[in-house]
Amino acid sequence: MPYVTSNGVRIHYEAVGQGPPIVLAHGGAGNSSMWRLAGYLDDLSGYRYILIDRRGHGFSETPRDAAECSMERHVSDIVAVLDALHIERAVYWGYSAGGSVGFAFVARHPDRVSAFISAGMDSKPYSEQSVQRLQDTDPMKALQSFDEDEEGVAAPPWLKQMSQSDIEVYLRDYQAYISDCSAWLKWGGEWDALPRIQTPTLIMCGSVEDPDHESEAEAIRLQNGRAVLLEGLGHLGAFLRSDLSMPIVKGFLKDLGIKPES
Repeated sequence: MPYVTSNGVRIHYEAVGQGPPIVLAHGGAGNSSMWRLAGYLDDLSGYRYILIDRRGHGFSETPRDAAECSMERHVSDIVAVLDALHIERAVYWGYSAGGSVGFAFVARHPDRVSAFISAGMDSKPYSEQSVQRLQDTDPMKALQSFDEDEEGVAAPPWLKQMSQSDIEVYLRDYQAYISDCSAWLKWGGEWDALPRIQTPTLIMCGSVEDPDHESEAEAIRLQNGRAVLLEGLGHLGAFLRSDLSMPIVKGFLKDLGIKPES
């Protein structure tokens, strides 16, 4: 398995396919396999996918100090992987917590990002209340919540099996997510930086998770941003519908001239 050492932590990544590079960054208590299992790699032929396990997740090493899960460290991990693959610029596509990292990444390293896609997350920092709720939640009860999204969409068998098949790994990933969110309390978010970001940006999320249309407000603040709401879907449901997301993303990349390799 390919690894790169970033600030003393081994980061696992996988490069699949040929063509313009697309970094795929997973969400909270999960790992990079979520993208493949949800069908995203099936409909992006002609691109080179860079799947990264965020530090503490999947096959990546867990830092001994939770402070090493800061937003700055996650951003530096992305840079380290791109450098290891000799990739100057790539499309960055992040889901949930991976989208948060994306906002920080594009704000700090705009020269490394040809386009940015955020799915199910915004540029604002985490609140102490949300982190406290996460810390107070029994990880096994959180696993049971995979049975249904907030709008009643049933989780597919692969999502439950991915965690239930190895409870030890699931608990590790869940604790890593808590460490991420706790460390990210020091991250001030990128709301103030949005007007300076020139990178073409697509913000996608379900209408159920964004009832106040905050994604549209963010897109307006960006120099080159657009927002798309997937009607009737929530945070998990929108991610699971790769059949809806893929045509939107492919159209976005086509408009930018980032075409698949034939």
